[in-house]
Amino acid sequence: MDPDREWSVEEREASIGRALNAYTERRRRRRGEDTFFGAADCLLAGAEAGLDAGEVGSRRVEVMDEAAASGMSPDLADLLYDIARDEGLDPALAFELVRTGLGVQPPADGLVNAPSQPTTDKYAPEWVVTPATPPDLLLRERMLRFSFRRLRGLLEAHEDAAAALLAFAREPDVGPHGY
Repeated sequence: MDPDREWSVEEREASIGRALNAYTERRRRRRGEDTFFGAADCLLAGAEAGLDAGEVGSRRVEVMDEAAASGMSPDLADLLYDIARDEGLDPALAFELVRTGLGVQPPADGLVNAPSQPTTDKYAPEWVVTPATPPDLLLRERMLRFSFRRLRGLLEAHEDAAAALLAFAREPDVGPHGY
């Protein structure tokens, strides 16, 4: 999908549905069984409170490895992981959200976060392949924080995680955003 084109609500809902499915599959692989049954509190970082430092570290490595495999820049993967933890969102879910490209849109008169050179892979979104240029790093961090904070608020407001993610996709200022 073209990130410069307005996405319909149905396209945003389908994209967020794919993110939830990918997240659920990651949890299933990690535990050997499906540990996600639709409860929104499973997606919040507080659910990891009982884990030791080694398990949290291995989850960081898991997200970083998945990001590298998908062609995401290590800087973006590091940033999204740290911001997700700061904002109380499971970093694996935050990774899936960034991979979809959906997020709270920056102000129309704000900085442009487009890469300076187009990607050579026609299937990979530009925001995954090409890191942001230095003036856009603050905008990138701000948009990640806004998006993760909004999603966390919806997860806290809804008991069903799928309903919270659909509500996120239906927000009027959510759309394709190149982090």
